[in-house]
Formats: sequence, C-alpha cells, structure tokens
Amino acid sequence: MNRPASVRQRTELPRRYLVILALASLSTSCDQWDLPVEISFIATWNGDPIACDSATPALTDLRFYISDPQLRDSEGRWHDVRFATEMSWQNDAVALIDLENGEGACVNGTPDVLSDMVGVARAGEYRGLRFTVGVPFSLNHANPMTAGPPLDDPAMHWHWRSGYKFLRAGIRTANDGFWIHVGSTGCEGTVGHVTGCRSPNRIQIELPEFAPGGSAVAIDLAALVAGIDLDDEVPGDCSSGPAESSCTAPFGALGINHSTGKQEGTQSVFSVQ
Repeated sequence: MNRPASVRQRTELPRRYLVILALASLSTSCDQWDLPVEISFIATWNGDPIACDSATPALTDLRFYISDPQLRDSEGRWHDVRFATEMSWQNDAVALIDLENGEGACVNGTPDVLSDMVGVARAGEYRGLRFTVGVPFSLNHANPMTAGPPLDDPAMHWHWRSGYKFLRAGIRTANDGFWIHVGSTGCEGTVGHVTGCRSPNRIQIELPEFAPGGSAVAIDLAALVAGIDLDDEVPGDCSSGPAESSCTAPFGALGINHSTGKQEGTQSVFSVQ
C-alpha cells in the first residue's frame, strides 16, 4: 500500500539534509531549548543488523510510533525533548520510525527509511533516555482521514475505534515467520468519541545507559520472537487480540501483560547500542 503524497514527498530532499536543516532551525529559534537531539534506531537480530534483504532470518516489517521522549540529567531528573516538526515523519507529539525499505522480504513496505527521531532539549549533560512506543490517547482515536503527517499513513492504522498500530514488526525464516501489530484494543465509543480502551498496550522504554550523540537504540527482533516456535513451518501472527495466545510471549518481551494490556515486568527488545 502506498503512502499518501504528503508522506512520500519527504524523500524529495536527502533525509540527512532535512535533519541538518531542522536541527539548525531548532537550535537558533528555541531560546534555551538549544541542544539538538538526534536519536537513531537500528533493527537487529541477536545484536547483528537485520534487513529486508538479509538471508535468514529477514526483516519483513519494522515501523513504530514514539512519543514523550525524555533525557535524564546527572541528578536523575527527566527533561522533555521537543520534536522537530519540519519533517513530515514527525509532528509535535509523535514521530514515525520506519526501518524497512520495501525491498526483499518487506513486500508490504515502502521505500522510505526513517531511522532518526530529531528534536531539541534544554542545554545540559544527559545520560539516559525514555520514550513511549505508542500514540497518545488524545490523538489515537481521532479521524485518520483528516490527520496530518505522520498520522495519515493508512498502513499504521487498522480501524477508527482501535486507532493506530503503535508497532508493526515481522521476520521471515527459510520455512517460517511471524509478524505482530501492537495497538490499543477493547476500545469503547466511535471515531472522535472513544472513552477508553480495556487494553492500552503502550510501552514506556527506559534506557539508563543511553548517551546522546554517542548511542543508538537497537530493536532486537530475536528477543521479540524468542517465545515463538519458528521451526514448526507454520507462519504465525499477533494482532493484539485478547484471545490470541500467539501474543503472550512477544507482549511479555515488550513488557506488556497480554491479559490486561498494561505494562509490567522488564522489556527485552529495546537496548542501547
């Protein structure tokens, strides 16, 4: 499925050039918010890079929204990072990270690779990062047909009541495979008027050793599917449904209780590289 023109147009200029322009704009126009922040994300399998054209396993999808990014100072206090809004893969509340390129095994993907969240923080010395994988409730159930980028991507939305797919991920082996879509479920109401969701399924990731400017965030697909049988030659999937037993293990790897949709325990998928 192709993305809307408003999203596809972000490739008209080299992505690195857009990032430099955004950082320069932020650092000169935000008063004390003058520390440029660029957070890179990498798809891995047991610590090694994985891509759509890897031999086996191969990546079939890896896209997710992040919100509420914060950095931790030397006294343990958390400070907000403001999103740069010059690029169409970010607005002032969420950024879309897209680590597939539509080639090889990523048959449902797109050419754009969006590996960086770009923003600005108040000047300071930081070590430690946290962010949420998910779309804030106030935006998650608005009308996607009228939403602006990056919330206008139809591949990241499944229907109006449940809202957006916070995370799409998948891998393929020689004879097997698995994909997962994570988003809020059990939502009550109609588009624009959802009152709540039984299973929010948002994930706060905290990485104490992250060093701005020197670290990247790795997403380990091997950890995500560690509890899935990839030797039975029966491809599996998980769409966040409460009755899907195939969701239990990957949800646990993400730090989500599949029964309640709430975060608990320790996630093993995101790490510092």
